[in-house]
Amino acid sequence: MKKGDARRAAIIETAERLFYLKGYENTSVQDVLDELKLSKGGFYHHFESKLSLLEAICEKRTESAFEASERAVRDPGLNAVEKLNLIFGMSSIFHQDSMDFIALMLRVAYHDGAVMLREQMKLTSMRLMQPLVDEVIQEGLKENLFFVKYPESIGSLLLLLGHNMTDRISFTLARADDDPECMDQIVKDLKVYRYAIETLLNAPYGSITLFNEARLSEVLRAISDQNRKERWEAITKTENVG
Repeated sequence: MKKGDARRAAIIETAERLFYLKGYENTSVQDVLDELKLSKGGFYHHFESKLSLLEAICEKRTESAFEASERAVRDPGLNAVEKLNLIFGMSSIFHQDSMDFIALMLRVAYHDGAVMLREQMKLTSMRLMQPLVDEVIQEGLKENLFFVKYPESIGSLLLLLGHNMTDRISFTLARADDDPECMDQIVKDLKVYRYAIETLLNAPYGSITLFNEARLSEVLRAISDQNRKERWEAITKTENVG
């Protein structure tokens, strides 16, 4: 690895760790510089801003999801429906193994309305995932699991539906504290999107699994715990100042 690449990787790794520990809003570029004993010039050689740094973190994780999806597509023991389900699951932020990262993304990309960040994540996902989805659709046609009139165009439409679904669920989770019944709404949304995708593919009813509901419940609990922790820290800080 070149020195410049190693420096960039170290900035990303350090920033991600600080974002988890202190929160995105409470971490400055200077905090990252202090951890690495790096000059501002060294930072801005690689990144334009703190937001562009977060975008790099997201791209790195999206690429990891793509690699896992690609391995699934190459598995000869899976049929086209199983492969498509894995792609949907792995390409969402809820598949990430770090609850801290998921909570961070919901806070920054959805709660705080960082539109450009969300769009960048979608563009990266589309660029990497569409060839895999197209390949799986062709397999599904050969296996008589899918019946599609326009197979060359349906892959991008499926991914767009998946991104729209992720946005809808993420917005719901981001305001979870204000809506204690949000899981009921999420389950309803999942059923609608599943029906839409199965209809587009003429796939067997109930064959498409978009998200693991147990995983979403786990995310919801983690977000609620994090919000309570942050509120308690804010109260404690105020009392200490007073």
